[in-house]
Amino acid sequence: MFKRINAVFLLTICSSICVANQTPSALKKFIPNDWEILSQANGDLNQDGAQDTALIIQPKHKNQQQRKLLVLFQSTQQPQQQLQLKLARNIPNWTYRANEQCVEDALDESALTIKNQRLDLQFNTSPSCANTYGFIHTYGFKLKNKQFHLVGFDTYSLDKLTGKQDQISLNFLTGKAKLTTIPNIFAEIETPAKVIWKTLKSTSNDTLENISFASDEFNHQFSMQYIGEKP
Repeated sequence: MFKRINAVFLLTICSSICVANQTPSALKKFIPNDWEILSQANGDLNQDGAQDTALIIQPKHKNQQQRKLLVLFQSTQQPQQQLQLKLARNIPNWTYRANEQCVEDALDESALTIKNQRLDLQFNTSPSCANTYGFIHTYGFKLKNKQFHLVGFDTYSLDKLTGKQDQISLNFLTGKAKLTTIPNIFAEIETPAKVIWKTLKSTSNDTLENISFASDEFNHQFSMQYIGEKP
């Protein structure tokens, strides 16, 4: 797992180029003219066996700060299956950072994933040309009572100078937090990871509909309210 995480961080050092997906005809009615798909994930979100779709879309070439997240459910009604809009919400402007020096865009084509009825949204805030900390924050949501409730939060941090890697994983279904530290991922001799388990101080009332993602600092501070520690 940690080698995979390390590879993700090393890749973020290089500049990323966002290549928009070609838009299938079934999706076109949900995407305004002169907009494009930044990230797309497909999978069953409502346990009906059909392939649902999550999209992050943005205007082409200008005002890309005006990003939106769309969740589309595949109707199982016959005779013709169709996508139906379940959720639409704005993505904060701060995530578009491609014009800032040494700062990567916080969202790219891999920002969305769907697995086991869970929708993950990943923010990558690692600087591209600085020997400082890099961060990846992932929020996981599952559908319950017609809303996407926050069920998990994972944050990975890497000190590029010392090689110290920290992982915090909050599981709101079990009420537990797992804190993992590797002293130096660059060491020739692999050092065993230090793992600490904690009980969350409270449950989460956040949903995909109401969580703010208000700022970069919001991500860095998120776990503190539940475990009292900053990554």
